[in-house]
Amino acid sequence: MSPRESDLKLVQSAKAGNQTAFGTLVKKYQQKVFYLAFDLVHDYDDARDIAQEAFIKSFEKLQQFEERAQFSTWLYRIAVNLAMDQHRRRKRRPHESLEDNIREIERQKKVEQTEEGQRSEMELQTSAQRRQIDKALTALSKNQRAATVLKYFHQKSSKEIAEILGCSESTARIHLFRAMKNLRKQLKGVQEAL
Repeated sequence: MSPRESDLKLVQSAKAGNQTAFGTLVKKYQQKVFYLAFDLVHDYDDARDIAQEAFIKSFEKLQQFEERAQFSTWLYRIAVNLAMDQHRRRKRRPHESLEDNIREIERQKKVEQTEEGQRSEMELQTSAQRRQIDKALTALSKNQRAATVLKYFHQKSSKEIAEILGCSESTARIHLFRAMKNLRKQLKGVQEAL
C-alpha cells in the first residue's frame, strides 16, 4: 500500500470517528510539520505552537478535506498558513529582532548538544553559514520563503509547492526563481568567504 493510500485509509477512518486513526496521522507527520514550521519562523516555541495548531485545525476541518489531494499536502498548507500568520504578527512586534531569533536558535542548539566535547571548527563554520542563510531567508517575501523552504529543506516538487501555497505551478516556480535571485544577492558575502 502506498503512503497516499495508507493516509487516505486513515483519513476515512478518522472521518468515521476513529480517533486512533487520526492519532496515527499525527504521529506520522508531527516531526515533519514541526520542522517545516521551524524552518519558516525560526523560533522553537512558535514552531511547536504552529505544529500543534495545525493538527488541531486539521482535526476540526477533517470533514472538509477533499480526498483528491494528499493529506500531507493539505496539512502542510495549514502549517504554512499558520507560519505566515505568525510571521506577520511578529513583524508587528517592534521589540523582537532577527538577532533575538538567532539567539533563540543558538540557545536551542546548545540545549540539544551533547556533552561529548567541543564542536569542530567545520561545524562552527557550518553553523555561521546557516545563520546567514536563515537571515537571508527571513528577508524574502512570505511566498518566496515558503517556496524555498518547501523545495530545499523538505524536498517538495513545484507541483506540491503549488498545492501547498494554493497557487499555480508556474507561480510556484516564479516564487522559487525570485527567491534564488534574492538569496544570491544577500549571500554574496558568504559565498566569497567560502
